[in-house]
Amino acid sequence: MSKEPLNRYVEHGVDAAPCSPMEPPEARADPTVEQIPFESLVLPLRELLEEHQEYEKVLNVFEKSLLELKQKEWRFSPEISSGLKRFFQFQDERMIGHHRKEEKCVFPFLREKFLATGEHSPTGKPVTPVEVMEDDHLELGQSACLVFNLLGLAPRLEDAKSRNVLFEHAFNLGQEIVERMRLHIYKENTVIFPLAQQLISEDEWGVIGKMMQEI
Repeated sequence: MSKEPLNRYVEHGVDAAPCSPMEPPEARADPTVEQIPFESLVLPLRELLEEHQEYEKVLNVFEKSLLELKQKEWRFSPEISSGLKRFFQFQDERMIGHHRKEEKCVFPFLREKFLATGEHSPTGKPVTPVEVMEDDHLELGQSACLVFNLLGLAPRLEDAKSRNVLFEHAFNLGQEIVERMRLHIYKENTVIFPLAQQLISEDEWGVIGKMMQEI
């Protein structure tokens, strides 16, 4: 396998171009990374991909709820509250565990493969696509926590201007979370997971599967 595609992902933060709502990532699939049918993936990767699919449904509801909240001039309805609550609950109850499976079980093995084959940044401390994904996990988790706090604080403010500023900030940050998380999931599904299947041995996948069951 040529090293050139992976080096490009590392140099540009895994994706070679920024995500845009007008240019969905599906339109930019990299032909240099062989795609693997779902049924041919090893069991641990199938489990992670299924969790991605479930999370994308939650993201869709979260995005719709944010848009409706803005359209209603920051007035909550039962449907809006339910959609927002579902996202934050899923983030807390499911995605923390999902990220732990990736970071504690799959990524350490994959990082070793990248370092061994020279698939990392050329200078300074080696940075592989694994570190890029882990940074995404941390930053997006922090952003979700901030949106949760902003949405809880804004309705308590008596000053209308200050209240609107907080709601607007929460809305913009929430939209950014949706776009970045969709791109993050796409990168894992189409780049990280296929490479993991190719590089990690069958015996190692057996170890990974047992580790994931304990999380």
